[in-house]
Amino acid sequence: MMNEPAVQFVESGDISKDIDQRVAMMRYFRDIGQLPFFRRIDSVHAPRVNVEGSDCVLLGSNSYLGLATHPAVIAASVEATQEFGVGTTGSRLLNGTYRMHTEIERSLADWMGKEDAVLFTTGYQTNVGALQGLLGPDCLAVVDSYAHASIRDGVRLSRAVEAKFAHNDLGSLVEVLRAHAGTSFRRTMVIVDSLYSMEGSTAPLEQIGAVCKEHGALFFVDEAHGLGVFGETGAGLAEHAGVREKADIIMGSLSKSAGSLGGFIAASQDLVDEVRLAARAFWFSTSGTPGAIAAAAASIGLIRSQEGKERRERLERNSRLMRALLAPLDVALHRADERSPDWSPIIPIRLRDELRTALSWNQLKDQGLFVTPAIYPAVPLGKPILRVCMNSELSEDDVRQCAALLHAELSWIFEPA
Repeated sequence: MMNEPAVQFVESGDISKDIDQRVAMMRYFRDIGQLPFFRRIDSVHAPRVNVEGSDCVLLGSNSYLGLATHPAVIAASVEATQEFGVGTTGSRLLNGTYRMHTEIERSLADWMGKEDAVLFTTGYQTNVGALQGLLGPDCLAVVDSYAHASIRDGVRLSRAVEAKFAHNDLGSLVEVLRAHAGTSFRRTMVIVDSLYSMEGSTAPLEQIGAVCKEHGALFFVDEAHGLGVFGETGAGLAEHAGVREKADIIMGSLSKSAGSLGGFIAASQDLVDEVRLAARAFWFSTSGTPGAIAAAAASIGLIRSQEGKERRERLERNSRLMRALLAPLDVALHRADERSPDWSPIIPIRLRDELRTALSWNQLKDQGLFVTPAIYPAVPLGKPILRVCMNSELSEDDVRQCAALLHAELSWIFEPA
């Protein structure tokens, strides 16, 4: 149990002071030897890692299905690297389009039920590039208030008019769309995550899709964390909800469940061609390495297979068990509606202050548990979390032992403030 005093950081509206405050916070934790970021991983034997000499169970990875270290995925990466080399040294526009790039785009389009797909080098670039390419100053972007930073950055780069609605709040979404109904925009787009990376909540995609149709808005769904996790074939929450046809644009990441690197947009031929011709992040970035794309393709094959289905079932089992064991730590899933999944592999433990969060992370690491700390600016100031990310390859004993460690370390949550 910890009795260390909380350190108060006062948020400022001034951008320069805000940045200075972030630096001060980082340096403070670094100076006392408790910085929970940039820690070096020396070896990986998933779901275990060695972190600077400490052997840990890894509960901080987005490799929800454990495919980043799957032998078939590694073999595909090695084979492609031996055939094509370690890098393409060019953008997709010029000399950077290799056979595996076009093959995986066709595979992704088929999987998402869309006419075409376009591949980006990273997931962040995917959102930034696609939104910059599809929107402009004469467009309206209606964004969930919890949307990922890459979405917000893409909207800002596009110079579109941005309007936020309260997280997963259909009434708020309708109110925002009605408030702008009298304005002539070339394009209105509603943008949501399917599975929110910090909150662990899922979007009511069926209902949002219906609202978009009623108001003539394009529907953009970011499946970065939903891909591989939900759906009969692992295509994401849109597949699970039966609304892939309502989602005009589906974004996916290849660095989460697929265990590799990259991202994609799947949509109609017209929208994909528009992205290809207008997205600066696509034009001016070196394409994904042969090894990374071949690994992603192998992972997608596994996700869509019987083995992938079995891994999703184990992931759900482990996630439900961990959530039940951590129930006293207030990790209840905030469901958007009764049709949303009643489980999620992302389990946020909400803490009280940044100092104790950093100290708790370090003590958990020293006891053999590696979780993900989220401190301002990743989350609001004064509302840090420890994020538990579940994995299909954990045993039931692993889950129970990790839950016991979390309980023992985080009992201070229930002490009077």
